[in-house]
Parts: sequence; C-alpha cells; structure tokens
Amino acid sequence: METTKNGWTVIDRAAGVLTFTYVFNKKSGASANTFTARMADGKLVVISPCCADADEHLRDLLEFGEVGAVVASNGLHHLGLQQWRRVFPDARFVAPELAIPRIAKKNPDSGALEPLETLAPLFGDDLCIRDAPGTKCGECWAWTKTEAGYTWFASDVLANIQKLSGPVFFRALFRLTKSGPGFRLFNLAMLAIVKDKRKLLAALLEDLEAHPPTVLVLAHGETQSQSTISEETLALVRAAL
Repeated sequence: METTKNGWTVIDRAAGVLTFTYVFNKKSGASANTFTARMADGKLVVISPCCADADEHLRDLLEFGEVGAVVASNGLHHLGLQQWRRVFPDARFVAPELAIPRIAKKNPDSGALEPLETLAPLFGDDLCIRDAPGTKCGECWAWTKTEAGYTWFASDVLANIQKLSGPVFFRALFRLTKSGPGFRLFNLAMLAIVKDKRKLLAALLEDLEAHPPTVLVLAHGETQSQSTISEETLALVRAAL
C-alpha cells in the first residue's frame, strides 16, 4: 500500500479508498481512523472525519478526487467536522439521523447536518453506507467494491485495539466489556450507541454475508487484510448473536 505525504494510506486508488489514523486524545494517546471511498459521481465521501494537525493533511485527498460529502459516522465521531467544513465548504455534511441532535448539542459549531439517507442516491452499485438499526445516537457502517473484493469500514461496532492505553480504570472497562485487547466487538462503545444490540448485529451479519470483507477498517485499531478476515468477522458476529 502506498502512503501520501501527510500520512493517508491508499488501499485502492481507483475506488478512492484511503484511511488516516489520528490521535483525538493526546493525554491518553487514543486514536481513531478516517475512511474514504468514491461515490457514483466520482467524488469522495469521507467517513468519521479526522482532527488533523494541519489542513494540508486533508488536502492530500484532492489528488484522488473532489470531496463531495463528509459523514459523522455516529453521535461520537464529530470532532473534525469544523475543520473539514472549513477546508471543503462545498461538500455535503451528513450523519445518521439519530446522531444529529447529539452532535448539535455536543458540538454546536459543527454546523447543520443532513440525514445520511439523503446521500444514498449518490452511492451507486459499488458503495453502501448503512444507517444501522437499533441505535440511540446513530451508527453506520460502509462497504465498497474494490479490485480485491469488498473493503469495509465497521465504525464503532467492531474494534481491533491491540494494546490498551490510558488510565487503569479505562483499561479495566475494556477488559470487563470484552472490547479489547485484540479483534473484538466494541461492546464499550455500543453501550453508549446501541439500544437493540441484537437488531443491529443481525443487520450487520446480513451485510457481511452478502459482501464479505477482504479488508476491514475499524474506527479504532489496526486495519485487517489477512486472508481469514471474512471468516473471523462472520464468526465474531454470529457468536454474539
């Protein structure tokens, strides 16, 4: 995989699939991942917008196409919205409908957001961003077709945090909820996001079976592309159900 000058990892250039890892809490070292894909109109959609150290990090994407939309993936992933709106003022800014009230309350300077469903006509046949059912403050996941198969962004439903950091209490919460270390259901995040866990996981399983991942990007943790990733992900979700 190639890397841009400011740290974007290119997974599939033609499909506009890139990721960017950023630190959102410098005290604990906690990080998150931003994901991009190409919509049917050729423009890029950005999911879980990062807080970058400099605007130039965002402008790296212009090499791959115009940024047409920015998606706050749930009611928690909204910290970068102001920066993205400043750098790409002509883009559309959207979020799952249930996430919009929380983002407006927690981040009033982020600006108005459209419901995610209004962006669906631009997805085409090779991209889907699904507004997950059974949530209390919104959630979504995405898959897009690439040369190697389907690349996924699993948002906060799954995590792959190999080393827990931060205060002892925080690390204990990860272990108590079986959210890490390692590739797990992100039960800790879902406590804040999900109302009907079974309903959400059933929908996720349906999408995974129809579009098995060859590359899996998480909002938190390392991207996975091993040959067994589809089987591992399906087994994880089926066991939880």
